[in-house]
Amino acid sequence: MIKSSNVSRLQIHPAIGVARVGDSPDSFYISPETTGGLPIQCDCEGNAIIDPVTLAEKTVTSYKDKEGRVKRQAARFGVFVIGKDGKGTPLKIGDTIETLTGPGTVTDIKWTTYVANKKAVWYEFKQLEGEHGYAPDHPLRNAKITDSEARQKLIIDPGPRVVNAASEPRRATFARNSATTGVTENFPPPDLKPFPIDTLGEVMTDQNGRLIVLGGHGCSGSMGTNFSDPKIKNYANNDNWFDDVSDGPVMAIIHYFDKTDNQVRMMDVEDPAWVVVGYPRYAPPIVDLVTMDDLLHDLNIREFATHLHMYGVGHFDDPKPVNIEDKKELNFWRDQPKWWNTDYYPDFNTEIFPILTRPFNYQWVTNFLNISFPAHEVNYRGDFDMSKISHPPIRPLTDEEAAAQIKALMSKMHKGVDKPGKYTTSSDPADPTDIRDKTTPLDPYRYMRQFIFQSLRGPGEENVLRREYGRINNPLWYKELMPLLCGDNPLTNTLPSKFFRLTDTQLFLIHQWAVGKFRNDNPITECTQQAFPFGQQYITDQSLTQGVLGNVLGGSFCPGAEMAWIMRNPAIFSKPYRIKANPAFVPTSGAGVVGANNPFIQAGLSQSENLYIGLEPGDLTKRSAVPWQADFNECSTQDVDVTFESWCKIYPDNPPDPTVARNQVNITMWWPTHRPLQVYLKDGTQIEWAAYIPQTHDGDLKMVSAWKEFGFVIRNPDPKAANAYYEIERNPAWIPKTDN
Repeated sequence: MIKSSNVSRLQIHPAIGVARVGDSPDSFYISPETTGGLPIQCDCEGNAIIDPVTLAEKTVTSYKDKEGRVKRQAARFGVFVIGKDGKGTPLKIGDTIETLTGPGTVTDIKWTTYVANKKAVWYEFKQLEGEHGYAPDHPLRNAKITDSEARQKLIIDPGPRVVNAASEPRRATFARNSATTGVTENFPPPDLKPFPIDTLGEVMTDQNGRLIVLGGHGCSGSMGTNFSDPKIKNYANNDNWFDDVSDGPVMAIIHYFDKTDNQVRMMDVEDPAWVVVGYPRYAPPIVDLVTMDDLLHDLNIREFATHLHMYGVGHFDDPKPVNIEDKKELNFWRDQPKWWNTDYYPDFNTEIFPILTRPFNYQWVTNFLNISFPAHEVNYRGDFDMSKISHPPIRPLTDEEAAAQIKALMSKMHKGVDKPGKYTTSSDPADPTDIRDKTTPLDPYRYMRQFIFQSLRGPGEENVLRREYGRINNPLWYKELMPLLCGDNPLTNTLPSKFFRLTDTQLFLIHQWAVGKFRNDNPITECTQQAFPFGQQYITDQSLTQGVLGNVLGGSFCPGAEMAWIMRNPAIFSKPYRIKANPAFVPTSGAGVVGANNPFIQAGLSQSENLYIGLEPGDLTKRSAVPWQADFNECSTQDVDVTFESWCKIYPDNPPDPTVARNQVNITMWWPTHRPLQVYLKDGTQIEWAAYIPQTHDGDLKMVSAWKEFGFVIRNPDPKAANAYYEIERNPAWIPKTDN
């Protein structure tokens, strides 16, 4: 039967939800649904707590329960009716939808969730090896277990669970021995050390019929039998170990009363969503330089033709739409030469401002000035004074005008003699504002924007530490490129990617801003603390999916935080933001009448994968570290060897030539927004966040238990305080170390 265009279009949102582990047995909150927003308070049944004055959902003020245990974070999903304008309206019990036979009244929503953990059966993680396919001899985790049936037991597979919005069951668990009849489940041995894994979480529905998904309790354990067990030997691959993070599809079938024949029928929701369970987010209000939303936004622009006014095959004023559901048409578009629209004018507040503010907020979770300050001159040559760099020019300068501006500025400065290329102001420097007003009134702050843009690491510069080309008298000469964070592989010289960079889309937007091609109807007039929001005040798309993913790490991936580099592979998506689920694990409405056959094919989770068919439960998180606490502990700082970059890339197995090799080791941060380094307390003291946990394998083992003790970083409630963030809810046994 051909589906009528009048039938209601139903989707689950968010398309990718994020839950997080916690050791509290029953206390939890709901995932933040805006980028940089706070999680949402809820009761034990997942119903959001409503403020009686504002009628808005209350946000979290405490991340631990009364006993000091970490609350879990729940992922919340809802079914939305998508209008002709593409905007969604939440579907509720009693609503009317259009079906094949006419209008129907929604009587129930049948939710099916299937999460699993495949880490122990997957390949060993070796930085970027495997991103474009694994070599035949790439080692497996737990390689000593060779029997296929025995290896199948390495998968934590509780089977699917079903809950309903308006009828029983309203709650189900992914615990050991809780599977329904006919469902095969598999769990590790019950005597893991130090912690057994008896559940991957639970599901329930709230009073509005939305699905609430909770993950595990942060348990990790080893089944090793040696005298020295449990022990950890590697940041990512540890045989005999299991943990209770997971992922898998979320699906829904609508029950409705068909008024044409007084039957209760069923209707499938368009696409499955996906849930990912990660570790706790210890600094929720602080946004990553690149979020998962940024990464997927960039992927969608370049692979799914989602912003043809910005990127495409030309005709940017009136581009021809691409039907992404027609694979032939989409692949034809992908195969054509494409370029960025150099006449695209991004909006400062929604597309530029968020990128500029994120590095500013890193200072509350690390003492980054000791590492990266030299590249950021805090003066009129290249600072982040929003009262200046938020102002668009009267018109963009030509290259000749821009050169004249720089020449005029440099004429008022003299070159320092202490360091090559280091500019210092004179003892009585002229105000550069006067220079700008007299010589280049069309764009007085271009040089500041250019300084920031030229400080950024561009495509192909992932293995470049410093700016070593150009004029030696340039203020950027021999200074570290930004961001000064670890890349996808700073550990070895095989497929090296030493340092991190922004996405192609972010770099394009910053470039347009730097050359003066941007819009801002409300420029910031005063450079104050309020110019740097604590969290992202503006997001490009207000959709629920993007808001959730704005709080998830989008890189680097070594192996990453909540998800790994598989997220930048367009093959795993059926459409923008939608994970392509293996249809063998997706239930259907069958004959369409409640009570009729409702088939669900449980084929058994595979030890391999086929991206053409689709992903199975556990396929997103299986590339992550096992146990997760090992990688989490070691992802603080890294000694990055950048010895003779060209040699590293071409001859990684040969000894370096001592006459040309330069031993350059740079101490670089990973992602302190997830694993804080130093944190400001309310009294202004800066302390080490995890002072007593060494960045060693012994420290990794300690982290298996210690993660529960650390405090969460929240904003200082005093808006006038000098220190914007402070740490709360510390375990009494936790002893801070003052940073002097």
